[in-house]
Amino acid sequence: MAQEYIKEYDALVASLAVEYHRRYPMLEALDIQQILWLWFLTHSRKYVEWSKLDQKDKDKLIAKSLRNAALKFCEKEKAKSAGYELIDVYYYDSTVIEAFLPSIISETYEMPTKIKDLNFKFNKTEPSNDGNNWLVLRSDIAAAYYKLSEAKQNILRIRFSTENNEWALIAKDLNTTPDGARMKVQRAVNSLIRNLGGWRPFTDEDTPVVEEDEDEPTETH
Repeated sequence: MAQEYIKEYDALVASLAVEYHRRYPMLEALDIQQILWLWFLTHSRKYVEWSKLDQKDKDKLIAKSLRNAALKFCEKEKAKSAGYELIDVYYYDSTVIEAFLPSIISETYEMPTKIKDLNFKFNKTEPSNDGNNWLVLRSDIAAAYYKLSEAKQNILRIRFSTENNEWALIAKDLNTTPDGARMKVQRAVNSLIRNLGGWRPFTDEDTPVVEEDEDEPTETH
């Protein structure tokens, strides 16, 4: 099987490695290639399952998964090269960021009810360099939020400035569909995470990550 997928996707792997090397010049293209080939070795079941699909659908799923693998590797290495320890990037988790966004948007300074013991939440066994100081954590996330475009800040304000969690109403404010609203919010959160330096390490390499960072044109119902 190894020879099969190497022959089939050699050009795609090489192209993606060059693409992500240009976006993350601190990383060598060959290192990125190794990560992409590793995806095939660790996802042989997926490859076999997707091989039963039409070639176009199979190629689309493979390409998406390889992009996700490249992105996660590059973002993690970028954070490390910037001086972050892996133990400290736990706060890039989107659930933690989203817990802080209401207070950041409303400019209040109460600890979110969801953030009481970060060490316990993420099963940390070693102390972090920030001393588990939630105000420092809030400040970092706020700085990343204010670096976003006004359009993305507005999306997050609509989603997190009230207690309203009904996607139908959020979609109405964003002039899109509920699915479109979810996508817009996820892209804005991902942009914020990139401003922080990247994602924490994931064990599920098939978790989709939305890469697009461009503001989407307004969708209509």
